[in-house]
Amino acid sequence: MAMTARIRDDICYGFAVGRVRVLEGRLLSRATFERLLDAEDLREQKRVLAETHVGRYIESAETADEVERALAASLSDLYEEFLERADLPSAVVTFFQVPHDYANLRAALKARVLGVRAEAMLTSLGSVPPEAFGGDGGSLPETMRELLTTFDDAEELPAIDDLEALVDRAMFTALAEAARASKVRFLRDLATLRINLANARLLIRARTKSLPPAEIQARFVPGGSKALEALIPAASRMSAAELAIAIADTRVLGRMSEADLTDVERFDMTADAVVADRMLAARRAPGGAEPVLAYVLAREAEVLLLRTAVVGRLAGLDRESVRTRLKERVS
Repeated sequence: MAMTARIRDDICYGFAVGRVRVLEGRLLSRATFERLLDAEDLREQKRVLAETHVGRYIESAETADEVERALAASLSDLYEEFLERADLPSAVVTFFQVPHDYANLRAALKARVLGVRAEAMLTSLGSVPPEAFGGDGGSLPETMRELLTTFDDAEELPAIDDLEALVDRAMFTALAEAARASKVRFLRDLATLRINLANARLLIRARTKSLPPAEIQARFVPGGSKALEALIPAASRMSAAELAIAIADTRVLGRMSEADLTDVERFDMTADAVVADRMLAARRAPGGAEPVLAYVLAREAEVLLLRTAVVGRLAGLDRESVRTRLKERVS
């Protein structure tokens, strides 16, 4: 059965693998990001990027919003080429659209709770049209519609953390469902890793905020490690060092060390590197789904890094602050 699946994947993804082998050499290098950080202003950053595949998208951008739109356009073209034209299974396409759908839901829900407009915060990279997140969300899938309206009758505004946790839990659940439906082991393993990272992060924050076990359990994402879930009753009572040791002992977070598990900021930096390790291993596969899907994921990660390096500088962050945020995230 495994051999049959491999042959089927080699046929299905064969052309895309050939394209990936040509294009992956154009991914931005550490040296390029260093040059971006050393650039004096956006004009110089655009000169650096003019030599790359991102150049044509960003050449006319002058503001942070225009940079954001340029980066979104580069992702849109990527999805069209590798997800839509390649005739990949619908569940694979859904896997990549889910984070954008829920990012839109998160933005729309925050705007709804705060009484502001959300249109400028929405993207068209998901499976659901941005306009569907307006009004009563009547054209949204049921789960999303229920989330969008969940606080409409609340007497008090919810804490942003509670809102974020609610959307994240639904997003990771949908991601895991798409991964299972794709029948691609790489995506299933990646979804499980992301769920475990999300749950470990929740445990670290729960200890800091002394959240009760019932509240931690309500925010916990299903489908991850049972060993992490078993830490819920005692998480808030542990010291930072004790919790770090307990999480590390589950051995479900890749190269995470105890030191990486002592605070959220350090955890977030290493979590990106752990996911990058998984993608790099997949890119080395000789054929099948892995190198294609890992390339798309690598391009997504590249856009996030560019947002940090370019938009972060436009927002007034100094070079060293941005450099710290990029540390260990660039190959």
